[in-house]
Formats: sequence, C-alpha cells, structure tokens
Amino acid sequence: MKLSNPLQRISRLSCATLLGLVIASTSLAQEDPDSPLLVSGQALVTNGDVETAVIRAVLDALRTAATQREGQVTSHSIVNEQGQLTENISLKTNLNILRMDIVEQDAVQGIATVKLALELDENEKDCQPPQLTQVVTTDLAPPPGNNNYHQIDINQLLLDTETQFSNLVKSVNFVTHRINPALNTYQTAWLASEAYNQADYHLAIGAQWLPTSDSKPSTNSLSKLISSFSSQTIQSPTLMLSATFSSPYLPHIDLHHQQQFTLPANQSIAASSESIPQELSEQVAKWVQNSWNSIYQTVQCEGSYIKLSKIIDQPLWRINKGQKLGLEQGQQLLLLPQNYQNGILNPDAASAPQVFKVTLLQPHAALLEHIAGPDNITATTAQVIVF
Repeated sequence: MKLSNPLQRISRLSCATLLGLVIASTSLAQEDPDSPLLVSGQALVTNGDVETAVIRAVLDALRTAATQREGQVTSHSIVNEQGQLTENISLKTNLNILRMDIVEQDAVQGIATVKLALELDENEKDCQPPQLTQVVTTDLAPPPGNNNYHQIDINQLLLDTETQFSNLVKSVNFVTHRINPALNTYQTAWLASEAYNQADYHLAIGAQWLPTSDSKPSTNSLSKLISSFSSQTIQSPTLMLSATFSSPYLPHIDLHHQQQFTLPANQSIAASSESIPQELSEQVAKWVQNSWNSIYQTVQCEGSYIKLSKIIDQPLWRINKGQKLGLEQGQQLLLLPQNYQNGILNPDAASAPQVFKVTLLQPHAALLEHIAGPDNITATTAQVIVF
C-alpha cells in the first residue's frame, strides 16, 4: 500500500532521526576509546551448580565480545566422500584481552547471566600493569681478556649497571633475579632454577673491549717515531656495554641496546678514590635509563604468561607462578592459550579460553582445578588473567 505524502514525510523524518541517533551513539563510543567493553553472557545451570554455570557464562560473554570486534573470515570449499561440496567458514578475532572484571552476575530460573567489563589492547601504551609480578632474570658477562691495567673494575661496573636496571623495573611490578654465579657471591642453585622456571623475560648485560686502532709508526724521522709512541700512550681504551632483553614466550621481544664508553685517562692510585670514575658512572646511568624506557615501551602491555602442565594420574594442573608472585588461594584464572583468537568462537577448540581455580598454593607454583572450557586441554603457554 502506497503511503500518502504526509505519512511519507513522517516516515522519512523518523528514519532520519533514528539514523542520527545511531551516528551520535557511534561517535560517542569513538570519543572514549579507553572505556571498557561491556558484554553479557548466559549459561544453563545444571545439577544446581551455579558457580560453574557463571564461569560458563563468562566464556559465552567472551564469544559475544569476539563477534563485536574486527575479525578475519576464512572460507574453504571441500568435497566430501559423497561428492557434495561443503563450505567451512572460520572467524579469527583480534580480541586481545588485557583485563577482565565481572560487574554483574545472577542466576534466575536455571539461567546464569554475567556482565563483563573487558579492557582490550587497542595498541595504546597507556595500559594497566600485569596483575601478577613478573620475573626478569639477569646475566652478567665480563669482557674477554679483562685487563686490570685499565684501572676500571669491570665486574663492579656490571654489578652497578644491573642494580640500576633492577631499581627501574621494581616500580612496574617486576622482580629481578641474577642467574650468573660468576659475579654473585650469594648465588644458590635453588634461586637459579626457580628464576629460570618463572622468568617472563631475560636481560643479559655484557661488556666487551673494542680494539684500538693499530697505526704502524713511520721510521722516516726520530721525531715522528717519538710522536707516534706518545699518541699510543695517551690513547684511552673503549668499552662496549650491551643489554639484550628477550622473552621465552614472545618471539617478537628480542631487544638490543648498546653504547660505547671511552674510559677516563689513567690516574695514580693516590689520586683515585673510586673504583669507577664519577664521569663514567653518570654516562652509564643515562644509558641505562634510556635503554629501559625503550624496553618498557615495548613490553608494558604484554600481560602475564604462565606454563600450564598436567599432573600425571591426577585431575589437577600445575603452573609456574605461585604465592611469591601474587597468586592467592581460591582465585579464578582465565587462561588464554597462544593463538586463542582462533578458538574463542569454537567452544571445542584446544586453543579456546579456559577457566581454572587455584586449589593449592605454593611459593613458586600453584595447582589448578579445571572449571570450564574444552576438555581436550594440552600443556601450553597461556596469558593469565585474574578475575
């Protein structure tokens, strides 16, 4: 039935108003990109187990969030045994979760409902620090052919450099453990093994003497020969300090920083009151600060990662984080395996998100009970989110 002109004008006006509201709401959402993403999920309560239903509703909410984000759709045409052409379509989402909070939860008439607030990685550098304390192991490598005649205590210089790095990382929820026993009188095998087992990152600090230019003296005249000897005598040695920062979980974290330092001229023992001259210490301190600023800009939004392994003949799982690094008894953990974006919309995928509960807490490890997610779990590396 054709509408009359007044009705047509009213219809157009209504559509324009609705379109304006949609555009306005979209603009408002874009004005505040830092606001969390709010999503809801539901799950059926079976056998009166409301707690498990709530956790399953959490996973359902994550799948809802994934469908609202940008993603990559792949399609594959397959001919089955009966000669029928089938189309397999999969969606990979870019739902990079940094933090998750349950803001509402309820169970009514056998249906559990939750509302989540998700903080996502939008490639912004202003992000929350990791929820668990992260471990940085450090290694010290003195230069080959450590010659004492340079009057600089290279071992002490490396120790001071490591101390400066350690002091900087303490403010961002990191803890450092040195693993090189050569320069560490209080080193123990237990500390080294635990540090290696729990390490999120590794920082190797090294020193290397740079070769001096060998200019062969000219023998054309005695004055030139004396001049060449004099120039070689006053030539100051050059030392290269390097800092290599890497991660056992994230291949793209492989950062290198280095700087050359010309050592001050030699002094008599009576005139030297410090093992490292103040001028050199100030130069090294500036290099450490700049290097750490660059490193932290890369890793600050990466989150906390764990290694998940199965305990044989028991229904429990073990992770390499414990009480010393911030876990608590009874906490619920959302584990996001590597490449979990491929399985977040498929509840049966081995890479889909999992939910565990901390059942037994140890200083450097924790035992977990599997609550929700696929049953075909495998030992994996996963990002951990406490909620």
